[in-house]
Amino acid sequence: MNVLAEHRVRSTSTECPQLWLSILKKALLALFAVHSVTAKNPRDNFCRRFAHQTTVIDDKLYIDGGWVNFDGFAQDHLNSSNTWLAYHDLNKTVNRGGELWPDLNISLNKNDSIPTVHGGVLWGDDVNKRFYLYGGEWNLGYSQEPYHILSYDILYDKWDDFGTPNLKPPPNIASYGAGVGVSQTGMGYYYGGWISNASMSGWTQPRKMSSSFYTYAYDTNTFTQAAVPDKSPRAEGAMVWIPVGDYLGIIVYMGGMVMPYGNDTVAPQPLDEIFVFDAAGNSWSKQKATGQIPQNRRQFCIDVAWAPDKSSFNIYLWGGLSMPPPVVNTTSFADVYILTLPSFTWVKVYPDHHGNATLPPEYGHYSSSCNMIKSMSQFYVIGGTYSDTDACDLAYIPWAQHNLWTGTLNNAGDNDTYWALYNPNVTSNVVPIDVYSVVGGNKEGGATLKSPKDGFDVGNRPLMDQLGKRPSFPQRTPTREITVPTPTPSKTDTPQDPSDPALSTGAIVGIAIGSVVGLTLVAFVCFSIRRKIVRRREARRQSQVTQVSYSGYSGYSGSTAGAMSTILSRHASMGRWTMRSGPESPPPPCELPTQPDRDMAVISELPQDRMYHGEREYEGMDTKEDAVHPDGVPSP
Repeated sequence: MNVLAEHRVRSTSTECPQLWLSILKKALLALFAVHSVTAKNPRDNFCRRFAHQTTVIDDKLYIDGGWVNFDGFAQDHLNSSNTWLAYHDLNKTVNRGGELWPDLNISLNKNDSIPTVHGGVLWGDDVNKRFYLYGGEWNLGYSQEPYHILSYDILYDKWDDFGTPNLKPPPNIASYGAGVGVSQTGMGYYYGGWISNASMSGWTQPRKMSSSFYTYAYDTNTFTQAAVPDKSPRAEGAMVWIPVGDYLGIIVYMGGMVMPYGNDTVAPQPLDEIFVFDAAGNSWSKQKATGQIPQNRRQFCIDVAWAPDKSSFNIYLWGGLSMPPPVVNTTSFADVYILTLPSFTWVKVYPDHHGNATLPPEYGHYSSSCNMIKSMSQFYVIGGTYSDTDACDLAYIPWAQHNLWTGTLNNAGDNDTYWALYNPNVTSNVVPIDVYSVVGGNKEGGATLKSPKDGFDVGNRPLMDQLGKRPSFPQRTPTREITVPTPTPSKTDTPQDPSDPALSTGAIVGIAIGSVVGLTLVAFVCFSIRRKIVRRREARRQSQVTQVSYSGYSGYSGSTAGAMSTILSRHASMGRWTMRSGPESPPPPCELPTQPDRDMAVISELPQDRMYHGEREYEGMDTKEDAVHPDGVPSP
């Protein structure tokens, strides 16, 4: 909100009304400031978040875009655009409801020139201390401008625009595709997704699924359209990078939906068909997986941890939205599976480990984010939305942070408790007993099952060879000077527990109203002082008029100065209008600083997937009182 100008008129006949008009304006500004102070944000008014994009760099988990539900969601059902760029500091824990969780900072720079999107990806570059935003649908209507390669500079808290992609024709920008960024090789990958006028400026066709696969080289700012596994469009699946094969490693893609018949018929991409991309060879393989195959799903999240000796690579899958057929008795999922390579074996680990138990429907959720943190010791889930309840996230107090131990509780290797409190001091990874009981070896590795149980599919000898290689990846050199700026104290250094807030909304409103009263008193004092000054000037003026008249009577030839002119000028640099007067300026006004309102748009419903489902999406989760599952295991 721009500062309102105070228009001052030198005439004593209009000065009092103008001054009180100014006081009224300032009072209104104060009321707007109350609104600004009490406007909800994802730190202080959190209920749940979803469809965001994340990356981890230097033990900070960055969260961009997506949707946020604030407290009161059960009544208002509003999905608010998350215009904040935030991060969880994985090395700094704070008390949240009696537990220690990584702190949340929402003060990073993100102005209106940076689009807020959902269903995109952040390609992280740990070497150059930045990440790139790719894909996603604009939260507020249509995509308003052609895609530019936008990168957030972590060191200097600013965004850089690297221009439009140098690919001809330009990439078709999509949302809810599969993406992964790889710091070790300096590459970003994105496959499939939905193309629409919300994801791509100038798109005039109906929303459709993409069959394109793009790569992006960080250091050269170069896009490439890479090979695809087939011509079938795909969306809402997921991919990870694994350090095997040649110098660029391999990409593993799974799940989501596919259009296999060349028309608009959508089918699930079965999770027993795993696609592998040889990044150096620009070629794909498809391999059949066995074991406890997860039910078909989309909008789930995955990440990978490997054994200390790299004898097995274990991809953790969490949650997701049901994708029939077959029809299951749940809309979304709250289970965890591990796909272990190179044996391509699925292992169910939660709930009930290898059994068939499921959780009640209200626990199922999707559109979460998953990241391996602390040297792959922990699998970190942020948020998600729920299909069977309007309640807030079970972990709404710690901002929907959910922690799974990849080697089981504190990575003991032989423990079977997966979901447990975060611990920043554990920085080593081991294999869980659910995996090494299937592939052999122990928690340190030593897997003996090094190929699929029934062998590799026909024609997959190159894939077998790639999975047998353990390359050393060259050390990347930063392409810019990397300095570590002196840290400045954060506004969130000492956050409060929600059960013991520093200030309630009522207190804030009371302070604001008190400020208005105080402002009025100050304005009254200003008015009184100003009136005295005006009276003195009037007295001097009358005295001068008397002297002039007397001098004229005696033959004196003279005149008084004319009325001072007032010139209206626009101060562009200040963004406001002010008044300039003649040589004698009026008494200084009593100024009121204003606080701009946060640009936060709110919608009541999100667009449905018009080509597949019509069920209501983006629902809630359970309350904190139900934070323990029926089996006694802490809730994810």
